[in-house]
This record gives sequence, structure tokens and C-alpha cells, in this order.
Amino acid sequence: MGYKQLDYLKRCKILAFWKAGYKQIDIAKEVGVHQSTISRELNRNITFVRTKLGSWQYKPDYAQANAVQRHTEKNKKIKMTNEAANFIREKIHQKWSPDQISGYAKKHQLFSIGKEWIYQFILRDKQNGGKLYLNLRHQNKKYRKRYGSPKRIGPIKNRRFIDERPKIVDEKNRIGDWEIDTIIGKQQKQAVISIVERFSKKIILRKVSKRTANSVALATIEGLKIYLDSVLSITADNGSEFAFHEKISKELNTDFYFAHPYSSWERGLNENTNGLVRQYLKKGSSFSEITDIDLALIEDNLNNRPRKSLSYATPNEIFNLKI
Repeated sequence: MGYKQLDYLKRCKILAFWKAGYKQIDIAKEVGVHQSTISRELNRNITFVRTKLGSWQYKPDYAQANAVQRHTEKNKKIKMTNEAANFIREKIHQKWSPDQISGYAKKHQLFSIGKEWIYQFILRDKQNGGKLYLNLRHQNKKYRKRYGSPKRIGPIKNRRFIDERPKIVDEKNRIGDWEIDTIIGKQQKQAVISIVERFSKKIILRKVSKRTANSVALATIEGLKIYLDSVLSITADNGSEFAFHEKISKELNTDFYFAHPYSSWERGLNENTNGLVRQYLKKGSSFSEITDIDLALIEDNLNNRPRKSLSYATPNEIFNLKI
């Protein structure tokens, strides 16, 4: 017996036979469908009803509504207009992810195309010799687990660890709590300081020719001084380049804290943000030719890219709304 589409009447029969204790193979014979149809129908639509005792029930009304919804979505045809295709290409070149493009477009009612379809769009482009896939963050590379940072040289005096940081920082419901790290160039000769605000995800980038504590402190102060009213705390790892943390605290009138050694998850946002920056500053590349203008453009791209965690608003939108 082949597959036959269930209708509401057949679903009511399924309920009657199911309540009477019939086996699935017997229900299938009575309703006139294949046994797999009954199995699939019950797996999809038996729900737990929260009564005093609680019970699992099959509801024809619920099942029928689900079936209609699935049928409607299945038969929707994606209308890929030239405008939508051009928008997708433009945002891919700006390093937006398919999820960000899909979410932003739906939020602003530009078009409704899922992220999986956009991935297929990029794959087809690649198969036709296109280069859109090169703008994806991972480019199908395998993930390599990292086990903490290399040991840094030199003690840092008067450190305050993350345990002393106010609990409100963990809640991520205010503007002004920042995480800071350094992104290292080829042969560790130059570095880019990455500073990201925890609530809005806003990022600030500054280049230093040498990763000394004084250079890092001066660049950090310069990057954050225009936001003095929105610098309530800074959290770093235990790199020796942050040895002048007291100077940063004094100049910015803020509190400076350190994560525990080999505990990168305590600065998870910084780790994730550095991954986004690496889309532009590839590992193993030299930073000698990187200019302040280049970093400003990267900042602008990242701060105006919608984030799923921000309900597809951009870091700039959230940061500017709250300050």
C-alpha cells in the first residue's frame, strides 16, 4: 500500500482506534494507509497535556493544523529577485554571514530567504567559478581545539582577578564593560589591540608596532578616551602587554580586571570577536602594511554588521541607543 495523504476525517479515525488500543499496523489497515504513515503521524503529533496527572494525547485538530502549515511552507517558492541577489552578494563581500543576511532582511522586510538557501546560493556560485565563498568566516575549514594561550613572560603587579569584578558585569545588561586582547601579526612583530564592549558587541581596533606594555596602554587609552562615560570596566588576559593596567585605569577612570590564566572562556566575547577580525587580518600575515584607515574600515564593517545575538541589530545601533 502506497503513501496516502491524511485528512481531518482520517485523523479523527486514528484518534478513535488509538484510544481503543489498536496497534499501529491495525490502525493503518482500518484507515487505509501504510503503517509508516501512522507511525510518522503519531511521532509528529502526540503531545503532552499538562493536567493534574499529565498525559500524552493525539489531537486531530492540532495534527491537521501542523500538516497545513508544513504544506504551506513546503510549497512556498523563493522569489530571488535581482535586488535580493545583489543584496546578498554585497553583504557577503562585506563579510556578513548567511544567517546575518537572512535575519537582517527579514527584520527589515526586504525579503524572506533562509540562511540555508543563501549557503546554497554561495555553493552554486563556487561551482560556477565564483569567489563568494572566500568571504565566509570558516570556508569549510576544520575546527582545531585550542588549549589556552602560550605562557606569557613577566609578572603583572597589583592584578585584580575577575572574581572581584562586580556581578552586574556578568549580566550584560549595561553599556560600559569591555574586554581587551591583542591579535598578533607574522613572527609576533606587530599587533592589533582588540577592544569589545560586552553588551553591544561594539569593537575598537588599534595597531601597535611593538607589543610592549607602554604601547598597549597608550593605544588603549587613545581608543577608549572618546567614550569615557561608557568605560566602567575592562577585562584582559594575563599577557605581559597589560602590565601597565594601572595607567589605563587612572587615565580612563575605570576598573581593570584579569581573567584567570588559561581560562579564555572567561573572555568568550573577545575570543569570538578576534575570530571575526581574522576574516580581514589572516593568521600568519604581516601587519606591517596595515594602516589606521584599514583598521577603521574593519571596525566600521563589524560595528555595522547585524548580529543574531542582538536580534539582528548592529553593535553601533545598540551602543548608540544606550549611551
